[in-house]
Amino acid sequence: MIREDRELLAELARVNGDMASLGMRIMEGSASAREQQYYAQRLIAVGERLRRRAAGMGDVVIEGEVLVDKEIALPAHTVEPDWRS
Repeated sequence: MIREDRELLAELARVNGDMASLGMRIMEGSASAREQQYYAQRLIAVGERLRRRAAGMGDVVIEGEVLVDKEIALPAHTVEPDWRS
């Protein structure tokens, strides 16, 4: 797993963990508008990161490098010809 994925998963876990307590405060009427707006901005930001990640899922990731589907072009001669014949 690449670092960006770990960071995204950690932020998703934090946002998810904060949701229950905020929801309880909203139901009891003690959550301020500013607190709700801040949480909404966090939710939007992490959602956007998740959307960008999903959009790039067609690429293959190996050891942090992004590879696209391209044919590999090998040189015309990969071994030395035998000219002794």
